[in-house]
Amino acid sequence: MVSVVVAFVLATCALVATAAATPPALLDGPLAPEEAVKAFAIAPGLRVELVAAEPLVDSPVAITFDERGRMFVAENRGYPNGPAAGEPPVGRISLLEDVDGDGRFEKRTTFADGLTFPNGVMAYDGGLIVTCAPDILFLCDTDGDGRADERRVWFTGFSTKGSTQLRVSHPTLSLDGWIYVTSGLTGGEVTCPAHAERPPLKFGRTDFRFRPDLSAYETCDGGGQFGLCFDDFGHRFICYNRVQVQHVVLASKYLRRNPHLAFSETVQDCPADLASEPLAGHGRAARLFPISANVTTADSHGGTFTAACSVFVWRGNSLPVAYRGGAFSCDPTGNLVHFDRLTPQGATFAARAMHDGEEFLASSDNWCRPVFLTAGPDGGLYICDMYRKTIEHPDYLPAEIRKQTDFDSGRGMGRIWRVVSDTLDAPQLAERRRQPAIPTSDDGWHRDTWWRARLAARDRQRNHQGLPGDQQQVDLSTLSHPAPVPGSAHDAAVAVTLLWSAEPANLSDEMLVTCLRHPLAAVREQALLVAEPRLARSPALVEALLPLGEDAEARVRFQWALTVGGLKDRRPIAPLAKLAVRDAEDRWLRAAVLSSIAGQDETFLQELLSKTDANGAGVISLYAEVGRMLGAGQPGTSWSALIAQMVNASTKADCRASLLAGFADALRSRGADPDGGSVLYAALRGDANELRGTRDKLDALIHSALQTSGDSACEIEHRLVALALLAHADYLTVGEPLLALVEPAQPADVQARAIRALAGMQDERIAAALLAAERFPSYSPALREEVLSAMLSGKQHLPGLMAAIESGTVPPGAIDSLRRRQLTEHADPALRERALRAFGTSQGTDRGKAYEDSKAVLALTADSEAGRAVFKKHCANCHRLDRDGFAVGPDLFGVRNQPKEALLLHILIPEFEITRGFSAYVVETKDGRTLTGLVASDTENSITLRQALGKEETVLREDIERLESSKLSLMPQEIEKAMTRQDLADLLSYLKGENVRDPLRN
Repeated sequence: MVSVVVAFVLATCALVATAAATPPALLDGPLAPEEAVKAFAIAPGLRVELVAAEPLVDSPVAITFDERGRMFVAENRGYPNGPAAGEPPVGRISLLEDVDGDGRFEKRTTFADGLTFPNGVMAYDGGLIVTCAPDILFLCDTDGDGRADERRVWFTGFSTKGSTQLRVSHPTLSLDGWIYVTSGLTGGEVTCPAHAERPPLKFGRTDFRFRPDLSAYETCDGGGQFGLCFDDFGHRFICYNRVQVQHVVLASKYLRRNPHLAFSETVQDCPADLASEPLAGHGRAARLFPISANVTTADSHGGTFTAACSVFVWRGNSLPVAYRGGAFSCDPTGNLVHFDRLTPQGATFAARAMHDGEEFLASSDNWCRPVFLTAGPDGGLYICDMYRKTIEHPDYLPAEIRKQTDFDSGRGMGRIWRVVSDTLDAPQLAERRRQPAIPTSDDGWHRDTWWRARLAARDRQRNHQGLPGDQQQVDLSTLSHPAPVPGSAHDAAVAVTLLWSAEPANLSDEMLVTCLRHPLAAVREQALLVAEPRLARSPALVEALLPLGEDAEARVRFQWALTVGGLKDRRPIAPLAKLAVRDAEDRWLRAAVLSSIAGQDETFLQELLSKTDANGAGVISLYAEVGRMLGAGQPGTSWSALIAQMVNASTKADCRASLLAGFADALRSRGADPDGGSVLYAALRGDANELRGTRDKLDALIHSALQTSGDSACEIEHRLVALALLAHADYLTVGEPLLALVEPAQPADVQARAIRALAGMQDERIAAALLAAERFPSYSPALREEVLSAMLSGKQHLPGLMAAIESGTVPPGAIDSLRRRQLTEHADPALRERALRAFGTSQGTDRGKAYEDSKAVLALTADSEAGRAVFKKHCANCHRLDRDGFAVGPDLFGVRNQPKEALLLHILIPEFEITRGFSAYVVETKDGRTLTGLVASDTENSITLRQALGKEETVLREDIERLESSKLSLMPQEIEKAMTRQDLADLLSYLKGENVRDPLRN
C-alpha cells in the first residue's frame, strides 16, 4: 500500500506531558501513547508532545525534514537480527505528512522499502541520502507520488560485520560543503560506482565524508558509533556508548606534518565529571538519573551512560535560550534524554549536566527507547522512540540470556515525540514552520535547509545538468562591514554561514582579510580555515593572519597554530613558542604548535629556552614533549650539542629536567646504547675537556633532582619532574634513594613514578628489591599494577619476577591470564618452563582435590531459580547480579559466557586468578583497629576500603600502621562445605543464566 491515511484514534493526538513535580510511578509497558506521555518527567518550562505513533510509524531510528516540512523516517524494522533466512528485508523509509497543519502527522506514504537496516537519512536535492550498510543510497521521487522511483548506490562496501547497531550512519551536511557519516566503528572497503576507476578506500574505526556531487570522498577523523552533529560554527561532535559527547578537535593531517610528534589523538571526551569504572577496559562514564526500573547488561554500569547515542547540539529556537549551544544525547537503556551545557575549554569544550540529579527527559516506562534526536521546522526537539521491550543487541548478551530474552515484543511499534517550550502554543509553532529558510534565520534548521538547497543548486549548475542553478548572490555585507562591537551568538552563526557558503570567486582575498580581523571570534577562526588553500599565493592573507597568534580567543589561537604550519615561512616560529608557553595548560594547543614546527625544531627550542619565566604543569609537559620530539628526530651527531644546550639554559630547573627527561625517553625508545648506565651520559661523546662542563652541570641537575624527589616538603609536581629525570641516571647513583620512595608513607604518585624510573634500569637487584617479601604485600592495587607492569616490561626483570612467584611472595593469582600467557609462551625456553611449572601447580594440592571432587555437580539437574536463593545467601554480600547483592567484587554478568567448569574452579579456588584491582587488603591503624576489604580509592592522603555489604571506610595515610595485601581472596574459603552439592549445581546454573526469569527486565 503506497499511502495510508490514519485517523489517529488517540483523541486527535492531544497528548502532552509537562514538567513533572514528582517522578511518575515505575511502569512496564507496552503503554498506549496517551499513557506513555504521562510517564515522562521533563525539565521545567517544557512540554512533550506526541507527533506520530504506531501504526503510522514502526521502529523509528532517524528522521529528516525536507524544505516542505515533510518528515521522512528511517524505520529499522528488522532490528536486531533481520528477517529469517529466505525472507526479504523489511527496513523502510516512510514519508509522514501533517495534512491539516496542526503539528501532528496523520498521513504516511511508504517512500522506500525492501531495505536491510536503514539507520540514517538526510534530505538533499529533492531526494534522500540513506545509510543502509553496505550502501549509502540516494532515493528520489521523480513523479511526485511520494514513493522513490529512483534508487542509486552512491557508495558501497561499508562493513556489515558485527551487530546491526554499529554501522555507517548519520549523514550530516557541514558548513564546509562535505557530508559526514559515522563509521559505527566498523569501517569497510568502500567504492563509488560513479567513479569505478578509483581503487577501494579501506578503513576501520574512522569516519567518512564525501562531496554531495560525488567529486571527492575520503576518511576523516572521528570514529563515532551512532551520533554525529555540528554546532553553529562547524565544530563536529560524535559519541560512543559510554561517552555521550565527544569533540573532533583537529584533523590528523596537521599532526602528520611532524613525524616526530608523539601525539595522535583527534577526539576529546567532553564530560567533565565521570564516574570510575571498577573493571579494567570498561572506561569511565557520566552519571545518569533514570526513573525507570531497567538495568544494563553490567550492573557496574548502573547509573551511568551505557548506550549513549545521537549526540545533538541544540541550535533551535523553540526551547529556552539556556539550551542554546548545549548537547543532547539519548540513553535508551535508561529510558531518557540527557542534556549537557558545553563551555569552551581552550581548544575544545567541557560538558556538564545542566540538571543536577535529574535528566532533561526521563520516562518511568521501561519500553521507552529514545535513540535519535533532531530539530524540526518549528524549532522543536524531535525524538525517535523505538519503543520495544528489549533494546540490547544479542551480540552483547551471554548465550544463556540470549536464548531467553524477548527480542520481538515491540516490533510494529514506535513513537516520535516533540519537546518545546511550554510558552509556545500551536499557532506560534505553526508560524515558525512557515518561516522561510534563509541564512540569517535565528534557527539552525532554517539556515541548514537554505545551505542544503544552495549547495545542491550550485552543484547542478557546475555539472551543467540544465537544471536551475544558484541564481542568488549571498549578501556578504556583514562580512565586509562588520559591526564595531562583537555581536550575539546569532550574529556569529549567521556570519559563519555566509562565509562558508560564499562562492570562492565571490569571496575576495580582501574580504577574507576583513574576516581575519572580524570582531566576532568565530568568524576569525573559520576565516583561518577558509584561507588555508589560498595562503601560498596570497601574501596579503599571510600578513593579515600572523598577528592572530596573540588573539584573545583560545579557539582562534588554536586554529592559527594549525594553519601557520602550512607556511614556508620562519616568522611564525617565535610567536609559536610564545603561544606554546602562554597556552601550555591546553594539551591540544601544545600539539597544534608542535605539529607546525617540523624542520625548525632547533630554532623553536632556542626560542623556547629564552622564556626564562615559564613555569607551571603545562609548561613542564611542553618541555617534555619538545625533548621527546628532538630525541626522536635529531641524528646522533647532534645529541651532545643538544644536551649541552639544555643543561646550560637559564630556564627553570624543572623545565630543564623535563626537557632532558623527554629527550632521554626518545633516545631510549630509539635503542640508544646506555653504555651500562644512562643514555644521557652515553650520548655525551666528544672531547672530554670540552664536555667536562656539560657533565658537571648534568651531575648537578641529577643531584638536585635526587634531593627534590625525596623532599616531602616539596610540591608533588616538582618531585614527579625530578623522578622523570632520575629514570635516566644509573642505578648505582640513584637506585637506593628511589627504592626508599617505594613505601606506604609516600604519596601514591611518587611511589608509582619511582617504580617507573627503576623499571628502565638494567640492574637485576631491582626485581629482588621491588618484589621482596617485606615490600610486595604492602602495595596498594594501583602500585601492585605498577610493579607487575614494570617487571613484565623489561626482560632483565623477568627472572626476578619468576623467583618471587616460585617463592610465594607474589601469589600466582596476582598474575592475570594475559600475563600468564606472556610468561608461559616466552621465547626463552628456561623462563617458559619455569612459568609452566609455577602456574600449573598454582591451585594447590588441597583445593585442587576439592575442585576435582566437586566436578560431579556439573552432571546434576539444576534449578537456576533455586540457585538465585543460594546466591543471595552466600554471595550477595560482595557480588551483585540481576539487581541482587552489593557491588564489592567484580561485576558477574560477564561470567555467563564462561563454561561451568571455569566458574566452579573460581568458586572453589578463589585465588586461582584474582581480577585486577580486586585483591584483598588488611589495614592496621595506629589506634589498634584492623580493617579488611578491597581498596576502592587510593589518593595522596588517604585509602578507602570497600567491605562486605558495600560498606566503605576511609583511612588517612598518616593513621596507617601497616598496609598489606592478603594472599587470599575476599571470597569465602571452602565454600562447598557451607552448601549441598545440589546447592552448588543450582548456583552454577544461576550464574550461567540458565532459565533465569526476566534476567534484564526487557
